[in-house]
Parts: sequence; structure tokens; C-alpha cells
Amino acid sequence: MKNMGDGRRKARVEKEVQEVVSGFIIRQLRHDLPGVVTVTRVQMPADFRHAQIFVTYFAPQTDDKKEVDAAEILQSWATDIQDEIAHVMKMRYCPKITFYNDETTEKILKIEKLISEISTDPSVKARLEEEDID
Repeated sequence: MKNMGDGRRKARVEKEVQEVVSGFIIRQLRHDLPGVVTVTRVQMPADFRHAQIFVTYFAPQTDDKKEVDAAEILQSWATDIQDEIAHVMKMRYCPKITFYNDETTEKILKIEKLISEISTDPSVKARLEEEDID
């Protein structure tokens, strides 16, 4: 029976792929993506042949409200990024990478905004004080 391990190797490889991709973005793509691109997480199966890379993008404040799809731009660079991973990591198989926009950060920001609006709303505050909830 195959040794399944405890996942430490998988986590280590995912972390290393995250660092290589982040470094590539910093060195090569800072002009294509003005703003802040963060590689939030990498998910890989146990055979390391595929990698799902989740990114968040915060655009700089400008007058034009043009939407930038960071995952789409990064996907167009996927073969170059895969070459970088293969060069740096020396793995048996270079993972085929796919980029996704990580929406969890946006959801967290929306929830925090709603909570702050609720906590500053006087009617909600009064009701909470009546019910003795803080």
C-alpha cells in the first residue's frame, strides 16, 4: 500500500509554488497589472500535476473605472509561469496551472462593512441596548 503521508509535503509544495508565482508576478508583470496582486492560496492534488492558484487584485485609485480581470491576465502568462516553476522547483511533473479570482476577500470586506454599518446605526444600537446584548 502506498504511503499517504500526513500532507506536510503537499503543503510545502503548495507554499513553494505560491512563492515562485508571487516572485514571477513581482518581477515580470508589475507593468501589466498596476496595483496589488496577491496569491492567496494554491491547491494541488497529491500527484502535483495541476495547480489551482487563487489571486486577489486591488486596483489603484484612478479616474477610469475600467475593470481588470487579474486571473485572465495571469492565465495568459500561464506557460511562462509554468516554465519558471519547472526551472526553480525541479519537480518530476510541472503542474498545469489555472488561475482563479479569490472572492473570499471581497466577501469578508462586504461582511465587515455591513457589521460596521449595523454597529453605527442608532436604531440597531438602541434595540441591542434594550435587549441587553453587546
